[in-house]
Formats: sequence, structure tokens, C-alpha cells
Amino acid sequence: MTETQATRGPYPENFYPGTEELGADEMRITALGTGRPFLRRSQANASWLIELGNGDKFVFDFGFGSQMNFTALEIPYNAVTAWFATHLHTDHVGDFGQIWVGSWAGGRLKPLEVYGPSGPEPKYGFQHFIEKQMESYAWDTDTRVGALPAIGAEVNAHEFDFTAEGGVVYQQNGVTISSFPAVHIYDGPVSLKLEWNGLTFVYSGDTTPSRFFAENAKGADVVVHETFNTVGQLMDRSGYDENTARAIGTFIHSAPEEAAVVLKEVDPRLAVIFHFFNDFDTAPELEAKVREHYAGPLAMATDFMVINATRELIVTRMAVVSEHVWPNKDEHDDFGTAERKEPLKMSDWLWQAQLFPKGRLKGGDEGGDADESKG
Repeated sequence: MTETQATRGPYPENFYPGTEELGADEMRITALGTGRPFLRRSQANASWLIELGNGDKFVFDFGFGSQMNFTALEIPYNAVTAWFATHLHTDHVGDFGQIWVGSWAGGRLKPLEVYGPSGPEPKYGFQHFIEKQMESYAWDTDTRVGALPAIGAEVNAHEFDFTAEGGVVYQQNGVTISSFPAVHIYDGPVSLKLEWNGLTFVYSGDTTPSRFFAENAKGADVVVHETFNTVGQLMDRSGYDENTARAIGTFIHSAPEEAAVVLKEVDPRLAVIFHFFNDFDTAPELEAKVREHYAGPLAMATDFMVINATRELIVTRMAVVSEHVWPNKDEHDDFGTAERKEPLKMSDWLWQAQLFPKGRLKGGDEGGDADESKG
């Protein structure tokens, strides 16, 4: 979807992170990951950043690779209000280690707030996922507690009922986020709806077309609905046999012509499709399939697409970012004074093998303070 200066209003052609103050009544949505379940350099796994004029920032899904795109926006991790998962496929939650440990090392001085759906039994629920992920990172996180503020290791996991249609899962500061079931392979997945200041954003996560989405997304301002590459593209470009291509492209995910039927019913101010490889030779066919049923405003997502939405105007642009940013460089004022915990102590035989031994971190019983040298 290409804007001219007349339709862009006050917005420049491209978005440069850190150069535009968000209006008090404005919502900004940035695609952090728009691709398929495996990675490629041009498209990370699923993730969407929503920034609001009240200062809140939310991330819906955090699939593999998406955090490299988040840090490219130079947003302090401390500024993120909460993270939400639609379901537990790795292409939607694979970067948990980054949003936990990476944000801790990157300046977060509050517990990580994460939300996700229950499952038909505990082992398929969000709480189980978070607990086991944290257990698996025991060596990583336990070895950081002396060097990093203790508060950053804390995680508040909020599991909500995946069966609750239109169930409110978050409500603070004028923001309401609700979930409703998504039809995707098995019990557990949800879609998410954010309402604030008269604006509504609805994100499908992964789903085949369903009445849940058609009813809950009706009349929303910005609707992001998944669609996979066409069956033919999956066969020609991914090498799938026809049965596999149909299973993935139409049974597990939404075919573009199927998503289009939902979008026609929903009738948003802006429809966005994602979860496909968006290339010059695949996008035209996908768009044509969508246009078989949906004639409204449409954007075909790729990473770093930016959507600014107010009650009067919706604009899509691309962000221009650097690959060499130093994230959170202005957000470490309180890092040095924040409370630390006692660090782990390395075995003496290993410690003594150092060619240039340094003092142990403060709290160790040998070698003095952290800034003292043993040699």
C-alpha cells in the first residue's frame, strides 16, 4: 500500500526510529517479524510491536529473530510494558530467551511481564512453557546474577484461559487487551485484540478462517490476519508435495483467498496480511488471491513495515534502521546502583588456570573486590 504526500498527511515517506514523537492520540504498529516458521534474513518469525500515545508499548508474539529487529528500533527494553504470545509454536515464542535474558542484560530494571494462553492440559499451557524455559537457562541466568541487577531475572508469567471468547487478559492505563480462540492445529492458540483511545488493533496469530475472528475483529481499525504462500508456491518454491502443501497452506494456515473472505466480513480501515514469504515474484499472486473477495485497503507485510493510526488517518511506511545500533545506550543510569545477588564461585582449580587472573566479583571469598587484580 503506497501513500502519496497527500495521503500521508504529516508523516515523512520513511520512519526513522527516535525521530518522531508519538501523538497523544496515536497508535504505531511495527512489524518485527512477518515470515514463515523458518528464518531468512529478510523476514524474521512472527512479532508485532504496538506503541501507544499514553507511553505503553506491547509486543504480540516473539518468534525467532524478531528481537534483532526490535533492538534495531533503539527502544529501551525497560520501556516495554508487556509481551503477549498467541500460541507456543517456536516461530511465535522462540525468542523468549532474548526477551528475558537479552532484555535483562540490555537494561531492564523491572520483572519481565509475559502473557500467554492455557492449553487443554497443563503441559500444553503457557505457564509450563515459561517454567521449563527458565529451568533450561539455569546456567545462563545463575551466572549473571552477580554482574546484573537481580530484578531483571524475575519473570511474571500470566496464563489466561484460551477458551474464553473475548476474555479480557490485560486492562490498565486505559488499554484493554482481550483474547479469543484461534483455530490452529490443536487446542490452545488465540488471537489478540487491543483497544485504546477509540482505536482497535486485532492480530490473528496463526488461524484458519473462523467465526471467532470474524466476530471479534468486526470494524477494527487495523487488522493483521495470517495467510500462507499459495499451494502452488509452496510446491514450486519450497519443494513440498501437493498433499503437504495443501495441509500447511490451507489446513494449518489460511490460504490468501480464505483470509480474504474474513477480511471482507470484518471490513477494517486497514487489512494487513503476513506469515508468507513476501517476494517480488510471489506477492502479486497472493494479492490477486486476496482481491478475489476483499476490495478494501490492504498492506502486505514485511519486516519493518510501520503503521501509524489515528481516528482520522492510517499511514503505512517502512522504517529505515541501522544494522550496527548499540541498543539501550541511554537507559543504564540506575544499572550500577541496582541490587545484585551473591554470584556463583568458580572452582579454584579453574580460577587458577587464568593467565591474567582478576579479582572475583564482589561477594566472593577470595581475590578481593571485583575491581581489584590478583596479579
